[in-house]
Amino acid sequence: MPNDLRKKIYQTGIFMLAVTIIGTTGYYLLGQLSQQDPPWRLGDSFYMTIITITTVGFGEIMDLSLVPGARLFTVFILFSGLGVAAYFVSTLTAFLVEGELTNVFWRKKMETQINKLGGHIVLCGAKRVGAGYYIFKELCLTGVSFVLIDSDVSLIKNLQNQFGNFPAVVGDATHADYLQKAGVKKARSVVSALNDDKDNLCVVVTCKQLNPEIKLFSSCSDSEFVSKLELLGAEVVMPNSIGGLRIASQIVRPRVVRYLDLMIRDKNCVVRIEDITLSKKSSLVGKQAGDINFSDFTQLLILALIRPNNPLTVYNPKRSMIMEAGDTLVLQADVKSLERFRQYHG
Repeated sequence: MPNDLRKKIYQTGIFMLAVTIIGTTGYYLLGQLSQQDPPWRLGDSFYMTIITITTVGFGEIMDLSLVPGARLFTVFILFSGLGVAAYFVSTLTAFLVEGELTNVFWRKKMETQINKLGGHIVLCGAKRVGAGYYIFKELCLTGVSFVLIDSDVSLIKNLQNQFGNFPAVVGDATHADYLQKAGVKKARSVVSALNDDKDNLCVVVTCKQLNPEIKLFSSCSDSEFVSKLELLGAEVVMPNSIGGLRIASQIVRPRVVRYLDLMIRDKNCVVRIEDITLSKKSSLVGKQAGDINFSDFTQLLILALIRPNNPLTVYNPKRSMIMEAGDTLVLQADVKSLERFRQYHG
């Protein structure tokens, strides 16, 4: 519900309650002061106030002619209450007609879904002009659990119609309240893909305060913001830079690019490139890369080895290289072989 409409409903509700209390109390006191026998009861005073405000046309249940000032007080209640009641009804009608009641139920449904999540991804921004839309599509296609935060409710609902009823929060991702509603304290990572680098920086700072252990990713257009985002522990991706390199690569080495696209995007292609980190229990720890039984894993190729706390990636590692726990192997193989390798050594 928009804040202005919510405020109007609260205000008119308070005014209606105030007029009702004033009217009920006034009639009751008038009855007591006039020494009626019997005096006007509180329930009758309340009923008299309601039929006066709503102008339903019922007759007087209390004889106002016997009490000085009672009819003048009725005129006061009638004029003050009639305007408030009309304004309240019109505001409530606008609330119902404009679909706000539906939005309330929709938001409650989203909150229920989010409360059940844990270890999910929070995606900030999914507009088509930015990287967020393509990140969103990939998360949907891969079945990863996530929550989308975007200020455009129509965009969110259109995406839900296309991709299914994923959980979402309508609001500004730079505000802590909306990040908390998305379950940032229970999430495993946050991806900030807003169009403004300042907003991305604000999201990263806020998330770091709410959950210092969370993993942060951010898109970035201006290279000046990269160091600031990385200083906060965010992994930064520059879509414009990647797009430029992609175009250049497609010009210089088109067959390689097509090969990688086919392998990553074609569902019928059985070969994939994945990274698998060796666990402490892996039988490969302390052994050479050449000791891997390649016959057990069809088409297995070791493309690279990434060692923890070492910024240098070892490409095409030698067969004599000793593997350690925590080493990440970048492998190319068929899907089943990769699954078995992960099961045995990951």
